[in-house]
Amino acid sequence: MKLSVALCTYNGIKFIEQQINSILNQTIKVDEIIVCDDKSTDATVSILKELQVANPCIVIIENEINLRSTKNFEKAIQLCSGEYIFLADQDDLWNTEKVAKTLAIFKENPTAEGVFSNADLIDDNGIILSNKTIWNSVFFFEKEMPKPIEFVDIIFKNGNIVTGATLCIKKEVKSFIFPFSEDNLHDEWIVSLLAFRNTLYYSTENLISYRIHENQQVGMKNLDKMEEITRRKRVILGLDTPKSFQEYRFLLKKIFLKQKELVNFQKYNFAFIDFQKLQSENLLEWKLFTEKTKKAFPIQYKITSLIDTLLGKRTL
Repeated sequence: MKLSVALCTYNGIKFIEQQINSILNQTIKVDEIIVCDDKSTDATVSILKELQVANPCIVIIENEINLRSTKNFEKAIQLCSGEYIFLADQDDLWNTEKVAKTLAIFKENPTAEGVFSNADLIDDNGIILSNKTIWNSVFFFEKEMPKPIEFVDIIFKNGNIVTGATLCIKKEVKSFIFPFSEDNLHDEWIVSLLAFRNTLYYSTENLISYRIHENQQVGMKNLDKMEEITRRKRVILGLDTPKSFQEYRFLLKKIFLKQKELVNFQKYNFAFIDFQKLQSENLLEWKLFTEKTKKAFPIQYKITSLIDTLLGKRTL
């Protein structure tokens, strides 16, 4: 069994050595670390070459042009030859049993094509920031959700809840994920397809430490707003019942936007996605919740519906 790591770098001099060492220090060793450097202007490549001397499993590819994160990950994953491909960012730290525990989830779930995990949040110095985890920051309330989790519903209403730096995919996934969509980040694109295929699984353990710092390319944007957003997210996910008209209307909007996203996604013509079924189910949810909103807030609903009609908004 060959294990690959797809790691993308760009001006990662500050943390790249720590991250590489955490990947090398696994209880189950990886066979190759494919590093695609996106034209770093600092000493990132020099550090990688120094590490490569003692660790020939490190393969360094220097991009001729700056591809940016999504296309760079597309390239790195394409170059991986392993049966399992772990995605990695340049500034995090892997727990020593990340590989072993991820592979255990695959073994327990033979239909799994992708496995992600939770993660600690750390600062520049590697100190854990708080009792919050990466799942808190993306509002993935795993413990409270009915099982099995409906990932398609979550992703298209709540947004992506999988951080690519925690994700591992099987090599078979490469047969349908390329080319990456220009409308999505790489992790969101991969995870959406796995959700449609019902092949996305997870570990509840914190298998990496995700670093929060000012220079990261893609990071957590909700940390300072988590409390105010949490209530709305819980309503979206069906964990709390909407109380005000604003909350009813907000949920209606999310159901509407899910329908729009499903329609947009249909242009990719994936044979394994039953778009008609998904759209019919979502339209039924829209109709049922519309009736609930009318009953709970008849006057407000009538006024806002009239305004929406005049403005051409939310018409399915």
